[in-house]
Amino acid sequence: MLKKSTLREIRSSLGRYLAILAIVMLGVGFFCGLKSTKPAMLATANQYLKDNKLYDFQLQSTLGLTEKDAEAVARQDDVEAAEGSVREDVLFHYDGQESDKVLRFHSITSKVNTIHLMKGRLPKAKDECVVDYYLGNNLIGKNIVISSRNSKRTRDLFYQKELKVVGTVTSPVYLNFERGTTSLGDGKVSGFVYMNRDAFDTDVFTQIDVKLKKTYPIYSKKYKNYIDATASGMEDTLENRAEIRYKEIVAKATRKWEKNKAKYKKNYNDFLKEKADTQQKLRDSRQKLTNNKAKLQKKSKELKSKEKSLKSNLKKVDSGIRQVDGAIKQSQAAGAPVDRLLAQKQQLQNQKGKIRDGLLLVNKGKGQIKKGNQEIKKGFEKYNKAVATADKEFREAEEKLADAKVKLDDGKKKISDIKKADTYVLDRNTNTGYACFESDSSIVDGICKVFPIFFFLVAALVCMTTMTRMVDAQRTEIGVLKALGYSNSSIIGKYLFYSCSASLIGAVVGLFAGAYIFPKVIWKGYGMMYDFNAHLQYVLSPKLSVAAVGVSLLCAVSATLLPCLGDFREVPAQLIRPRAPKNGKRILLERIGFLWNRFSFLQKVTFRNIFRYKKRFLMMVIGISGCTALLVAGLGIRDSIQNVVNFQFDEIQKYDYDVIFDKNMTAEKQKAFRKDTAGDYKDILFVHKNSADILHGDQVKSITLIASESNGFRQFVDLHNHAGKAISYPKTGQAVICKKLARTYNLSVGDEITLRDEDCLQGKVKVSGICENYIYNYVYITPETYRDLFGTAASVKSAMVRSASGSNKSVHQSATKLLKRDEVAAVSINMDMRDRVNNMMKSLNAIVLVVILSAGALAFIVLYNLTNINITERIREIATIKVLGFRKGETAAYVFRENIFLTGISALLGLGLGRILLGFIISQINVDLISFDTRITGFSYALAVILTFVFAFIVSIAMSRRLENISMTESLKSIE
Repeated sequence: MLKKSTLREIRSSLGRYLAILAIVMLGVGFFCGLKSTKPAMLATANQYLKDNKLYDFQLQSTLGLTEKDAEAVARQDDVEAAEGSVREDVLFHYDGQESDKVLRFHSITSKVNTIHLMKGRLPKAKDECVVDYYLGNNLIGKNIVISSRNSKRTRDLFYQKELKVVGTVTSPVYLNFERGTTSLGDGKVSGFVYMNRDAFDTDVFTQIDVKLKKTYPIYSKKYKNYIDATASGMEDTLENRAEIRYKEIVAKATRKWEKNKAKYKKNYNDFLKEKADTQQKLRDSRQKLTNNKAKLQKKSKELKSKEKSLKSNLKKVDSGIRQVDGAIKQSQAAGAPVDRLLAQKQQLQNQKGKIRDGLLLVNKGKGQIKKGNQEIKKGFEKYNKAVATADKEFREAEEKLADAKVKLDDGKKKISDIKKADTYVLDRNTNTGYACFESDSSIVDGICKVFPIFFFLVAALVCMTTMTRMVDAQRTEIGVLKALGYSNSSIIGKYLFYSCSASLIGAVVGLFAGAYIFPKVIWKGYGMMYDFNAHLQYVLSPKLSVAAVGVSLLCAVSATLLPCLGDFREVPAQLIRPRAPKNGKRILLERIGFLWNRFSFLQKVTFRNIFRYKKRFLMMVIGISGCTALLVAGLGIRDSIQNVVNFQFDEIQKYDYDVIFDKNMTAEKQKAFRKDTAGDYKDILFVHKNSADILHGDQVKSITLIASESNGFRQFVDLHNHAGKAISYPKTGQAVICKKLARTYNLSVGDEITLRDEDCLQGKVKVSGICENYIYNYVYITPETYRDLFGTAASVKSAMVRSASGSNKSVHQSATKLLKRDEVAAVSINMDMRDRVNNMMKSLNAIVLVVILSAGALAFIVLYNLTNINITERIREIATIKVLGFRKGETAAYVFRENIFLTGISALLGLGLGRILLGFIISQINVDLISFDTRITGFSYALAVILTFVFAFIVSIAMSRRLENISMTESLKSIE
């Protein structure tokens, strides 16, 4: 009989039964859903990283790494695979369009960091590549051109300068939207590109990625301990290989230098020999010319002497001929014989002919001498030209030899200047996507510490209210059952079955639905930042499931037993009779005559019903205010967390970017830098900025230590407390710390802290102020304090810069200009950090939406259940006013006016509760390096109230039909 009665009761009060089921389902679903979200996210990421073999360690060396280094690392006991890869940032363009965009090129690896093909195919030739999936599938078939604006070293790294895109991929190295920063172009990496190893013209690796043998869940304590345990061995191996690499480079450079030196010596000796030979030849040539000239001069003298003698003889012969001719004439006149005289004349004429022939020979000799002199002159000219040419060639050769000697000396100096490699053993925590994923999933975990508990409390309240009203309404039936001989346990079992069956069904449905829907929705929201290209792995903890169902049943049992125990103490005769009505009382408003008399009749009825039935009043207020508080908290999470980076860079760090130098910037260098870069920015402040540790008790935490002069510091960093009051820059021996450090170590102004630098030098300072800060952990001191603490002057290798306009374009242009300077190692732009964190926090929209929808569903169920109970208890009253002639709208107003009034009171109360709840939630969200401030905007307050009233109106509309169906004959029924 009781079984049938119980089933009949469920059918007749299906709305109330479903309300309990729904409220439990919502509570369990919210609790298990949020609790399952982080494990599901981590399990999905863990499987993705396991499938794609994300490195456990990434080894880097300033001298580069080789295949032998990779083989040496692979031989280590804990190493499963070690593979070298090439990485290079490159300026590129499409279709002839020059761009300042940068792509990060990687060589494809097969053992570690394997890529996943999304569309197209993998590259086969040296002129083919696959690109970042986020760049779009429309790039397939297009060409990427290595820009001519890249350095020669970068261009020489590629066999082909134009690459065809044949596919798109995802990479485990890039878990989120971040692609990194670079010193090229606008300072941002737009995406990544993968090519085959043989497409790079180099034998040196940029890095070696290492995968360890053992696998543990990501972010787990076991994994962190495993990494810590193997890190030292990895560092030793890398240092040993770096030492070998250093010796190989020095030896190779030395061999090359020795070869060049030998070549130089050979060339030098050859030069000396050739110079000596040439000079000897020139001397011989000059001597020959000189000798020939002397011979010609001697011969010329001989000819002149001979010519003189011949001419003298010619005169004598001519004189003799004249004398003979005179003698002939005298002889002829005398008639003497002339034969002897004629013979003598003939002899003289013959002699004269010989003299003339001699003179002809002399003239011919003089011509030969003249020609010889001309040849000698030409010879000397040729000789002088040869000397000049030789001298020029000697000088050029000497210059070349001198240059070669300088280069040889420079080469020797460069060899001596080769520094031993700086080595870096990086684990996964240095990967931006990996580190951010832990923080992001922790936010979900922090939220689920509070919200589900609140949901359970409201669900328990609704269950208790429902069962209390049910037991009170069936008081007479309980008395009859007891009179018929049913035991208390049998009767209680009826109500326990009613509440526990609804709770069990709701808990089981909520368990599986929540564990499926919540992770799926939140994961979809996180998909804006993370694309693992992996299906979400749902995780449902058995312990969590048992606990959730157990708590639900416990709430149902408690909510049933508490109202039953009171009635079961009474005898059947008392239970059969209706409970005596409470004495009528005047409410407080009735005592305020001038106010009460101004109310209409219906308004007075409304106020009496609200304040006389205190239990119903409290249930409505607690239930609805709880829903409003949930809405406020959900919207407040968005305001507090999503805007944290804006709070940091709008209210505290008012400069635009940091500059990191590769050398200590002394006062002279600072002055020169300001002069050379004037016009590139508005203002600059040089500071010491480095990592350090803060020690307090046995606790140690890494912080960013800034040592700066106080003059002008507020223009860059506004130190103030939570109330906005300015904090003075610390004096010597003092420090200003951020609020999160103060909360973590329970510090206050006047306390002493110990600071330790990277060289393990330490000293104590007094806390002079606690400032607001949201991103990273900062400690501010003066340079004098730094010197007192660590015994050395603070090196200035950083600067804070304010650009002229502060616009995104202006900031990047200014930073790019400074980045091109030799002394500037890197820049860090605050706007990039702002964009990065803002994009990261967009995933919270999914969480906020889930919270709002859940709070809305909770509000609807609470309002529906309480309104349903209210109407059920007042059926005779409602039927009576309908008999009295109340129309449909008046009847609805008569009932729902109370709901609207209570909703207003509850919403206002819920605003305060929501603020408190939000503060507690924010305190539970512990993300390293980020401090969240409890903030909520007026818009969020207003939206929470509006949504509460919207849900109330929806319930009123839904319950209007119930009022219409109440029969007026109910008012004629006897209470018996």
